[in-house]
Amino acid sequence: MKFSKKIKLIREQMRFSGIDAYIVPSSDPHASEYLPEYYKTREWVSGFKGSAGTLVITPKKCALWTDGRYFIQAEKELADTDIVIIKMGMPSEPTISQWLIAELDDDFSVGFNGLQMMTSEVQRLQKHLKHKNVKIDFTSNIIDKIWLDRPYLPSEKIYIHDDVYNGASSSEKIQRIKDKMNALGASSHLITKLDDIAWVLNLRGNDITNNPYFLSYLFISNEKVILYVDPLKLNKKIIEKLHSNQIKVKLYEDLLKDLGGLKCLKAIMLDKSATPYFIYNSLENRCKVIDHRNPSTDFKAVKNDVELKHLETCYIDDGVAVVKFLNWLSKTGTETLTEVDIDTKITAFRSENPLMRGKSFDTIAAYRDHGAIMHYRATEQSAYTIEPKGLLLIDSGAQYLNGTTDITRTVAMGPLTEEERTDFTLTLKSMLALSRAVFLEGATGTHLDTISRMNMWEHAMDYKSGTGHGIGYFLGVHEGPGKISMNLSDVPLAPGMVFSNEPGVYRNGKHGVRLENIIYVIPHKENEFGRFFRFETLTMCPLDIDAIDLDMMTKVEKDQLNAYHEKVRTLLSPKLNEEEKKWLENATRAI
Repeated sequence: MKFSKKIKLIREQMRFSGIDAYIVPSSDPHASEYLPEYYKTREWVSGFKGSAGTLVITPKKCALWTDGRYFIQAEKELADTDIVIIKMGMPSEPTISQWLIAELDDDFSVGFNGLQMMTSEVQRLQKHLKHKNVKIDFTSNIIDKIWLDRPYLPSEKIYIHDDVYNGASSSEKIQRIKDKMNALGASSHLITKLDDIAWVLNLRGNDITNNPYFLSYLFISNEKVILYVDPLKLNKKIIEKLHSNQIKVKLYEDLLKDLGGLKCLKAIMLDKSATPYFIYNSLENRCKVIDHRNPSTDFKAVKNDVELKHLETCYIDDGVAVVKFLNWLSKTGTETLTEVDIDTKITAFRSENPLMRGKSFDTIAAYRDHGAIMHYRATEQSAYTIEPKGLLLIDSGAQYLNGTTDITRTVAMGPLTEEERTDFTLTLKSMLALSRAVFLEGATGTHLDTISRMNMWEHAMDYKSGTGHGIGYFLGVHEGPGKISMNLSDVPLAPGMVFSNEPGVYRNGKHGVRLENIIYVIPHKENEFGRFFRFETLTMCPLDIDAIDLDMMTKVEKDQLNAYHEKVRTLLSPKLNEEEKKWLENATRAI
């Protein structure tokens, strides 16, 4: 069905339901970043494939809000529609509520699917529109009525993530959550986030591409723990494991009914930013609700010693796969090599590891101006043939039983322009600056973000994304609550937290550069001024020396890069054949 037909049908349903503005978010009932096909409603309506974006439809206009990672992509994918792109974070751009006020009369109705809009987002909208006499319709669910060939909900099997990889049993994790729940004055706690549930139960699934999750809810009280899930996803071993931890299994659909009959002895704790408004509305007038970030979100962000040890091994093995790929790339003629081939080959090298369970996200293999599209994905139709010149950006990662990986390397395929070499070097300097940072306990990622950007700002340049995101442990490649970003974060960085470090330069129509290592926080020094932390690098893979403008590098930076490359060579060489060792020796030579 064409976009124009979909919009026409949506507007007809809006008139029938008395809705003046219909919001189509990028979410499911679990506030997931990446969605099952069933919940990709915004993508189905608009054609925009980015993971972040909100579409708003009125009788006369359509607008889509997205962030800096997707500005270029949105312009390309929405070129044949009449959707106005609103660039979030830009000073002159309106919020959704401001746009609605400007577009509609004082009395209007806003509709959305109550299972796909999170409570905090709805309440924020209500607050900003409170003087406009706005009505909320969260049950009409217009897309459900017109998406006739909608995919089914996923029904992939669940499997056990062995405790040997986790360092903590499910029962230990549940007890930690109960302790926090009781300390906050709650008698029960509802977890809707899929990565939290997988972490708590030491289980994994395949309901979402590249994310080892399974659709479920988890209810915890002092008296009982209930997993709401499709029981056909479970096997006998999993059921026995759940029962041994006193966890009851009920149908996924039973949650709403059970919440309707819930006796709220004290209060129920939930995270409004991850709880659908439909669920919150069923509790609001009967129970005291404590809005608090899931304790499991904070617990899993701090990796324990067992997890960190596994991650070190995981990143060495992943580095071996990427080095094998880079060696192959250096010896392969580019006459017929395309961006799709890059994805296929790097995935094949990773697949040699028996612990691999798939990609951690769709590989970004982006040559020339495709590199400026931060989340570009090559197809047979769009893929460029690689030429012996310019920059090739490769952002890839995998899911392993012993960790989740994410690495970006931009490589020179041949001669570079002065601008390309400068942009590469500035990106490298920015990444190195954050990697060697020392910071005081209590510092957040917002404080540290500037350390990376200073190299860019000195040249009046910037990148429209965060510098770093949290990384899950055989979970999501993007994980909260911490981040390294200009966007305000109130989460102090603590030992055991794992982040990406990925500054970049993106020149629309020309090229893109991104360099990404994964780093984690460790103690540095304690004295009369307080406790200080620093970063240790997990990623072990060379950076392209041939793309650097050495005149722009300081002695400190050169020494830092040389020390990193020496460590890479020491750790990876024993796992490579003679040809690959020779390539690595040259790639990590001292500068």
